[in-house]
Amino acid sequence: MWFLGPKIVRKILYTGFKISYIRFKFMPPEFGKHSLNRDFEKIIQTFPEKMQILSDSLPFSKENLQKAPDKGIYVFYDEHDLPIYVGRSDRIKARLREHSQLGSTNTSATFAFNLAKDLAKDIGIDTKLPRKDLEKILEFKQIYNDTKTRVSKMKIRSIGISDPIEQTLFEVYVHLELKTKNEFNNH
Repeated sequence: MWFLGPKIVRKILYTGFKISYIRFKFMPPEFGKHSLNRDFEKIIQTFPEKMQILSDSLPFSKENLQKAPDKGIYVFYDEHDLPIYVGRSDRIKARLREHSQLGSTNTSATFAFNLAKDLAKDIGIDTKLPRKDLEKILEFKQIYNDTKTRVSKMKIRSIGISDPIEQTLFEVYVHLELKTKNEFNNH
């Protein structure tokens, strides 16, 4: 209803419709006062504290996954101890193994796959090819396997979060806070 001109809106207001109804139905958001959804606000107000807990947690490796929670958020740290990737899962231990198993595919080791694409692009491999086609290229396959090995040696920090909505929101929050290399593209 944004196509209603200012004269028509004034005339509608003049004819006695309730201003709140008009504001809700016809006025652009800048005319009204909007607030955050209460449930959303309740969730995100806990994020700074959760971020501190995640940052203070002891890093672990693929070899001692018993330190990982069952459900939640995890962050991979590169060889220079810089945060590089954040993920979420309801089965963290299995998910962390998938990221680095040599038999994992582009759908289960997406972090390693994206790192491999960056390296492959640098040597002239067309990384715009579909994922399954890239995996058939011998040079790319070698880079991808090397990258999975690299990921298997990375340190990880994690925090337990069981609610899927909170996981989703916190994953994006952590990505923004740590400036990780995540891609949130749709497939």
